[in-house]
Amino acid sequence: MRRTWVPVLAATAVALAACGGGEEAASGGSGGGADGSNGDEVREVTVGLLPVAVTGALFAGIDQGFFEERGIELTVETGQGGAALIPAVMSGQMQFATSNPVSLLQAREEGLDLRVVAHWTSTIAEGEDVNGVVAAADSGIASAADLAGKRVAVNTLNGMGQLTIDEAVRQDGGDPSGIQYVELPFPDMPAALDAGNVDAVWVPEPFLTQLIDAGNVVASYSSQESVPGHPTQLFFTSGQLVESDPELVEDMTAALEDTLEYADANPDEVRAQAEEFLGTPAGALAEVRIEEFGTDLRREQIEQMGELMVEAGLLDEAADVEGLLPAE
Repeated sequence: MRRTWVPVLAATAVALAACGGGEEAASGGSGGGADGSNGDEVREVTVGLLPVAVTGALFAGIDQGFFEERGIELTVETGQGGAALIPAVMSGQMQFATSNPVSLLQAREEGLDLRVVAHWTSTIAEGEDVNGVVAAADSGIASAADLAGKRVAVNTLNGMGQLTIDEAVRQDGGDPSGIQYVELPFPDMPAALDAGNVDAVWVPEPFLTQLIDAGNVVASYSSQESVPGHPTQLFFTSGQLVESDPELVEDMTAALEDTLEYADANPDEVRAQAEEFLGTPAGALAEVRIEEFGTDLRREQIEQMGELMVEAGLLDEAADVEGLLPAE
């Protein structure tokens, strides 16, 4: 078993479980029972995640056998942002992926039948958060309001970072209309900040701790200052897969929930898995903050984000939270 990653849409997939499968498995065919007891049939499933520290939780779940025992063999691919993974799921190139509530609600309004199957990660409602807007120590940027009129890097335009930053600036008495957002992959943001190409960057872990350790300052925990404790990523699939292979969706959801509970109880294992996945030295992520996992979908916070999206013009109509989330 090898824990590694390949960029989304790459030609070579990396199998992460010890079993093989045939043509039906490659297409997501059903057959594994909830306890993995259905003979030798294995379903090959491709999932898409972001190249960030919390992805280590999925590899921890793989190592614990949560997917294998349900007859699922995973291939993991990565994308720059949740919005980039949505087309891969809709086309069937991936069966499941993670994305943020903003991208998912936008996709629902565009008529894409995406369905959330499980929680993945959420921000921390109080104290030091797991994502934030970071600026150089000598920049004069010390609060959300100070971001007004500045160049701020986010991983995707009109996404969760931009939405929460704008609201944080408003809550702090500033005007976000003059912020110039620049789209950059998370791994490129530290160099852009150091070179002065942007005034601030919105980053998750491990980049947040790395930038703070390098002497930069947190100007805003924008998630806390907008919708405290909101989900940052949710696991989703297509409505087509939900209807055509409910058994696979049920098994995948169960394996994910086992993984979430394990990750919450074993944050050091998540960090260790992330170090291998990201190719960082052992112990390099020992101090990074880990997002909250758990199985609560945090419906209330998603509804609040939907309301902000309408106010910001990111949605034309009320957010389709009910269509996105499973029935309570």
